[in-house]
Amino acid sequence: MYNHSSCQSDGSSSSTSIRSNNISRPKSRTPTTTSSNTIEDIIRPDDITSIRNVIEGSTDSETEQLYLSVVWYGGKLGLAYYDVDTLQIHVMLDTMETDDFSYLKRAIKQIEPAEIILSSKQDDRLLKALKKTVEEVYCGKRTDSNPASDTSSILQYMPSIDFSLEICKRRILSIDLPAMPKHYTDTERILYMSSLISFDNVSMVKATGGLLKFLEKKRIGVELESHDVRVPVLGFKNFSLEDQMILDDSAYNALLIFHKECHPSVYKSGTAYSGKEGLSLFAVSFFSLPRNIEVLSTLQDCMKHIRNIPRILSKMVLAQASIADWQVMYKTVYHAIYIGDICRSQAANIAIFKKVATSFSDDLHRIATLISKIIDFDESVTQSRFVVKPNVDAELDEKKRTYNGLPDFMTKVAREELNKLGNNITECSVIYLPHLCYLLAIPKTDAMVNEEDYEIPGLDFKFMSNNMLHYKSPRTRELDTLLGDTQCEIIDHETNIMHRLQNTILEHSKVLNDVMEYTAELDCLMSLSTCAREFGYIKPEMVEDNIIDVEGGRHPIQELCCSPFVPNDYCSNNTDGRIKILTGPNACGKSVYLKQIALIVYMAHIGSFVPAEKATIGTVDRIFTRIKSLESVSVGLSTFMLDITQMSEALNSAMSRSLILVDEFGKGTQTIDGLSLLCATLRYWLAMQNACPHVMVSTHFHSIVHEQLLPKSPQLKFLTLDTLHNGEDLVFLYQVVNGTTSSSYASHVASKVGLPEALVKRGIEVSELIRKKQPIQRLDSESTAVKFKKCRKIVKKFCELDFEKDDVEQFLNEVVLPIYNKE
Repeated sequence: MYNHSSCQSDGSSSSTSIRSNNISRPKSRTPTTTSSNTIEDIIRPDDITSIRNVIEGSTDSETEQLYLSVVWYGGKLGLAYYDVDTLQIHVMLDTMETDDFSYLKRAIKQIEPAEIILSSKQDDRLLKALKKTVEEVYCGKRTDSNPASDTSSILQYMPSIDFSLEICKRRILSIDLPAMPKHYTDTERILYMSSLISFDNVSMVKATGGLLKFLEKKRIGVELESHDVRVPVLGFKNFSLEDQMILDDSAYNALLIFHKECHPSVYKSGTAYSGKEGLSLFAVSFFSLPRNIEVLSTLQDCMKHIRNIPRILSKMVLAQASIADWQVMYKTVYHAIYIGDICRSQAANIAIFKKVATSFSDDLHRIATLISKIIDFDESVTQSRFVVKPNVDAELDEKKRTYNGLPDFMTKVAREELNKLGNNITECSVIYLPHLCYLLAIPKTDAMVNEEDYEIPGLDFKFMSNNMLHYKSPRTRELDTLLGDTQCEIIDHETNIMHRLQNTILEHSKVLNDVMEYTAELDCLMSLSTCAREFGYIKPEMVEDNIIDVEGGRHPIQELCCSPFVPNDYCSNNTDGRIKILTGPNACGKSVYLKQIALIVYMAHIGSFVPAEKATIGTVDRIFTRIKSLESVSVGLSTFMLDITQMSEALNSAMSRSLILVDEFGKGTQTIDGLSLLCATLRYWLAMQNACPHVMVSTHFHSIVHEQLLPKSPQLKFLTLDTLHNGEDLVFLYQVVNGTTSSSYASHVASKVGLPEALVKRGIEVSELIRKKQPIQRLDSESTAVKFKKCRKIVKKFCELDFEKDDVEQFLNEVVLPIYNKE
């Protein structure tokens, strides 16, 4: 009998062998200038125009005052630019960049920097995109009088060490901001700077550090000053692209957009940040229509077979792709072709269909055809290696025919060899072992006791295994020369074919990456449309006005957990006020209401329908939250410090189109301190008047309302969640109404969770005494009453004591001790 040997994709084989039938007696088996005496010849017309513009105050060189630093690290884009006019550094939070560097291109067109700073060791794809974008932006502005428009001088390269993360952090922390107190320690400087710039954004930190190094090296703005004078930096500001909304990690986690359990240590916790947005509301509407349900269903069936192709491509680069990977590749490409055909047959005015129709090119057909014609999947699974189909390579087919005919041929040779042996040997076989080739195998007989007995004339003994003696004979050596290591040659040949197929597929890796990107986007759109249809979402009206108006809004997750869920309205504009202060009992739904506002705004901006009866939403540039803080011993910050850091970021960076959510700020510190800081913050935003951001604050500091700690303003409104209270029972109606509440009803919540009735009752008594500003006495008992009477007598006698005439010691011995010791 014989067995096929197994082979890995790199061509290595296992130790299985090919054996002929046993033969026995009865049976077988990658410039010039020129001098002149006239002023017209010294100053060119363009220079005169520039001088006149400067004198008249109308210069066109504003863009020359901005210096942009770019870092692309770990797939995330970090940007920072310095404005010479305002002496401020503007930073953009890390954003997941696309393969075509669309965010970078839009940023350069929006900023139009005089120079762009980047590391000398930079990805070729980024450099290519930068050079192309710079050429497009500055091509029409290049003049002899405007050297900054020379595209060759716009890109400035610096050593990669200048963009090292730790060096950049130290460089940022060493800045002396005018508002920073001079006496701050290193720890206090870190806390202060952390409130201005997020050090978790690695690419942004690197870009900022590299920018600071460039400014010091070029002496921007202080060219004529001594070297002791540093380039002035007055502060930091966050900026975003004109059509982009930013969510930092705090807001992302607080809103539970993608909930992820984090380890208490930041060193073991991951992030769930993503900066990709801009999906199409029109596409969601298309998939929501009943007449398009069949298209949706078909696309969803195809999506089930789309797998992680980039991972497989990376394995192909290392020649480590398994048969399962080849199967996944084939199924993905096959169904991607089908998805492309479906999208081409649909309405051409839907953006995602245009992308798919354009990107899913004929290269997919070529890849699918090559894989289908070359790989024998059934045989590959059986042999656990890459096997090529017949009629692909003639030389390979010939080797396989020879290999498949070996058992019968070796049986014939074994019969011939047996006839040459003595009569004491009754059977033999010719076997094939990889690397040892052909051997004659003879069973050990009873007469073969010692090693000397193994010697047979004309045969060269090699080894013994399982009572079988293995020899080389002239005939087996002839077979070695004639046939060689046929199995390894077949494996090597098929491995070479596999490598050529891999190289061909890798040459078309762009179309495969496009498949992953656009099918993911299509999948998101279909999922959003499915949710919209199943849960009754509506299409929001996106407007340019700075307004957020939601009627009958719902929390997209909470409404699935609570039945029935009570919808609520929210309106923020210059007429109805931009700052809302929400009060109400504990557990009445304040936090859910805050989060549902942010989630509705977020969903509208990513192109989703929203859980509401009607929604009119203006563009929002950023969402700030003070809802949840990720506490960790490794951060070295207290709960209140984390809270105040989030508030500081909102105060420093929020603009008129920002949305700010603050949930119970100040609960981590003394009441009066938290209350005063909250009031100061609200006063700051109220002072901005029409430039005030959209602010929603929930709080249990009822004195803000009752003691009128805030000025009256049309921008300020007070809201509460309605309840019914008959003295004992408290019923939550979960309905937001105008007004305030006077109590948080903490005792009601305490009794609901099973706190002992005596403790709840005592808590109510103490709360009433504090509210009335009366002294709090200990609970009466027999022992305390007796001690109180004794102490009252002593105090009465002491008040009657005359210190000039009476003996104090006698008073203690005769009055105090007897009264105190009296039973």
